[in-house]
Amino acid sequence: MSVASLESRQISPKEGLVAIVDDDSDISMLFADALRGVDGGISVLTFNDSLEALKHFTNNKEKYILVICDLMMPGLNGLDLVKKIKKLSPKTRTMITSGYEIEPGELQIDIKKGIIDRIIQKPISMNGLRQEVKNQINSCQLRINKK
Repeated sequence: MSVASLESRQISPKEGLVAIVDDDSDISMLFADALRGVDGGISVLTFNDSLEALKHFTNNKEKYILVICDLMMPGLNGLDLVKKIKKLSPKTRTMITSGYEIEPGELQIDIKKGIIDRIIQKPISMNGLRQEVKNQINSCQLRINKK
């Protein structure tokens, strides 16, 4: 489903946009390839620059259901990016990925505040990534159904 065809109607979680933001283009493409076809309707976009991702998100925030973002990136880091995303669209789910060891309490405040919905340690299997994304889509769907 193209982005243009999503503009004129309400987006369901199974038809929305999912962004993968990672300064390593190999990882962003690997994740995108793994997610193509998840639940049959999401459109996966990749960004290797967090500012470019933020600009696209700002212009299309009503279409986004999930942003998967690497924690350590040059310029605007992943945590700052997801904070800006949640401020623009609190309903958008966010996942932080990191290849570095994350201390247990390091991001707990941001999790409790609802800024980060899930933390993923890299490396992750592609099946594990697909399952995590499905879980986030289901959480988004449950939130919509409660309204």
